[in-house]
Amino acid sequence: MENILLSDGCNTINYYEVGDRRNPLIVCLHGLAGNAPYTFDQLSILLEKDFHLIMIDQPGHGLTSPLRKESDYLFSSLAQWLQKIIRQVTDKSFYILGHSWGADIALHYSKVFPESILGVILLDGGYTFPVNQPEMTFEVALSGWNTYMDQSTLVEWETVLKEYKEYTSKWDNRKEKYVRTLFYEENNLFTLIPSKFTILSIIKAFFSEPFTSAYPYIRVPLLLLHATLPRTLDNARSLGFKQLEESISEVAIIAMENAGHMIQWDQPEQTALEIKKWVIQQKMKRSY
Repeated sequence: MENILLSDGCNTINYYEVGDRRNPLIVCLHGLAGNAPYTFDQLSILLEKDFHLIMIDQPGHGLTSPLRKESDYLFSSLAQWLQKIIRQVTDKSFYILGHSWGADIALHYSKVFPESILGVILLDGGYTFPVNQPEMTFEVALSGWNTYMDQSTLVEWETVLKEYKEYTSKWDNRKEKYVRTLFYEENNLFTLIPSKFTILSIIKAFFSEPFTSAYPYIRVPLLLLHATLPRTLDNARSLGFKQLEESISEVAIIAMENAGHMIQWDQPEQTALEIKKWVIQQKMKRSY
């Protein structure tokens, strides 16, 4: 995985690149409070022989500089930010893949810049929160993340590990290495890299520009690979499936059995296989 830094003199944008540039390009967007290697390193190993992957650290995450204004984190603003980055690194049409928060950005980018997109791949995002989770009100979400960020400052490593081990049924030492990249270390205590301002601005964006506002503008095929755990979200998932199918003409929805929100951790081989199969299907359709 090649690590590449772009700079305009004031801000840094960090991304990672793997695979043969002659292969289909997938631009990959990670989730909230994550980064590119944490979210995609394991999956990229399974995809790099068949695809050219560009995996971007999003604003205020990983090694990419934060944005200054709350409005900069609106999905419509992030689509513009992303377009500037993408046009610096490629002139190819591409598939856009997002996990969690990254899925919402992928949808809104595809709404604003449809001419660039061959297809959209959502990894358990862009179909439930917050529209289909009525218990997750604006006040509840903002308060919860505010508390979480306070509790993610100067934390002992064992406390960090205890939390992240709960995110997957397939914990290993490689995942521990990914998790460490999410934090600053100071005197053996760990603090999440994204600031509270960044995180809370993004939470507000979910409510200001929900994923359903992008659906009617998606004019390319879409693949949703979704978690099946926890079962308490089954109703929210079903509502999301219906909204996708009613709004977008060509949708494939595939369950990753026995997988939580980090489907690419719990079912990496199956996630990679479904992506490969779907992209091959799209190429065959375009060749007719």
